Amino acid sequence: MLKNCKGQLYIITSAILFGTMPFLTKMAYKSGSNAYSVVFWRFLFASLFMAIILKGFYGRNLLIGKEKLIQIFGLSVLYAVTPILLYISYNYIDSGLATSLHFTYPISVMILMAILFRTKMEKKKIFCAILCIIGIVMLYSPEKHAGMRGMVLAVISGIVYSLYVILLEKFRLKDESVMVLSFWLCLFASIEVGIFSILVGKLRLIGNISEFSADICLAFFTTVIALVLFQKGAFLCGAVMASLLSTFEPLTGVVIGLIIFNEEMTWKLGMGIFLILFSTVMIVLPVKEKRKNKK
Repeated sequence: MLKNCKGQLYIITSAILFGTMPFLTKMAYKSGSNAYSVVFWRFLFASLFMAIILKGFYGRNLLIGKEKLIQIFGLSVLYAVTPILLYISYNYIDSGLATSLHFTYPISVMILMAILFRTKMEKKKIFCAILCIIGIVMLYSPEKHAGMRGMVLAVISGIVYSLYVILLEKFRLKDESVMVLSFWLCLFASIEVGIFSILVGKLRLIGNISEFSADICLAFFTTVIALVLFQKGAFLCGAVMASLLSTFEPLTGVVIGLIIFNEEMTWKLGMGIFLILFSTVMIVLPVKEKRKNKK
């Protein structure tokens, strides 16, 4: 019982930390930064933190096999594109709305698995997908043209992340240390985003202490610490409970948006967010099979 409660506390704390990303990102934006630079510094600092922890505290070897390294490199592209799309969406729509739309990725995983790998679509999954779509439609406001662009970016960020989740499972990297895997993902992602940002003229050097603090917090708290807590929590209380409690992430984003950024919350918007979160929770709940007694 104590073990399960401890795991749940880890997951909730992890989700809340993930949910602070919009606040920290907008904090960097106020100093003149942009999505590309924020993602670059976040992943670069995170890889440095993980290297120090793995090598300095645990004496862990960071080297891995060539085949796995190639697979991680491929995954890192999706891993890097996801936050860029999400962070750009903050420029067009409220952060709580963006986080909720991104959180549709479990539905995207289900649909993509059915399309790409012909997995069976149960009635419950179809129902959840319909609920999620209704929720997204309710979030749309025709009078806000820029909002539509932000919504599309947030949803695509979820789709890209769902591709990452699917490939992560297919590449069979579960036997690799989560921290080592994350180190290489962050390192490759920072290099990729850095090169691309330089080519398009978007890379920005950190200008002041406020921007530096935001980037450091994004790297350490929402990447390293949140990741470790999530993995520990999932191990203690199980994957299903971890998925359910992860809904604290978009809820945190909504609360921060309302309190700090004075973001608008109408009944229509609230109902749309509720339907998205509800469909996400339902999709991860296990189905109880009815046992028929044979005479």
